[in-house]
Amino acid sequence: MKKLVFSLALTTAVGFAQSSGNFSAAGTRASCAIGTGGALSGGTVLNSFTANISTGSGSGTTLDIRPALVTGLFTRTKIDASVPSASADVGIKVCVTVDGSGVGVLPSSCAVFDQRFQQISSDLFSQLAACTLTTATACTTNADCSALGTTYTCNNPTGLPGAGICVAPNPLCNFELILSTLSAHSFDFVVPVDNKKPHVVTASWSVIGLPANNSGNSSVASCVGPGILTVTQTKVFNNSGSLTFVGN
Repeated sequence: MKKLVFSLALTTAVGFAQSSGNFSAAGTRASCAIGTGGALSGGTVLNSFTANISTGSGSGTTLDIRPALVTGLFTRTKIDASVPSASADVGIKVCVTVDGSGVGVLPSSCAVFDQRFQQISSDLFSQLAACTLTTATACTTNADCSALGTTYTCNNPTGLPGAGICVAPNPLCNFELILSTLSAHSFDFVVPVDNKKPHVVTASWSVIGLPANNSGNSSVASCVGPGILTVTQTKVFNNSGSLTFVGN
């Protein structure tokens, strides 16, 4: 058996053939870290691992594919007197292919390793007089307040000339929520394959999250690492020579 060696970037190890099976792996040592203020740093710049494996003869040849990753997620949402609601959505999805295709991968070719939806909202600031900055500048419309800055508007319920005053949200009225997590995940994918040929197994990952869920004053980030992809050739010994997966 050849020794599996990791470097600071992607490395692979050639599997060894046995009558009972074969093994291959690829991975990286690059690690995510949580820093000051919850910011994420480090992780790998790669978005996939690839491992080559040869299969022997006989029926029931199956690959057990196991990507294992440390995933990091960062979400930040902030509300204030002018932004009453904010939300953030981010995650990491991992997909597996054999010889460039996800067909036949069980239970499915992709799995969500980590995802977070975060939201904060409040109408409290609109009810607090201290959350509104008032001025001595009289106004009729918002245009009369433009010289004070873009955040100033004319509070003139009556609409009468010069009956209003210029106001703005108080920046001291705000609420901010930041979450950062690091988690280790793995998932087994099972793939029946053809016999007597080499196969290329690839595990890739991507950032997910519903864009519509990122609203208001919010930001997200993610990272991956360390991680490893292991592939083991196995045999299915039963009468049918196939695997059974139920729909529910």
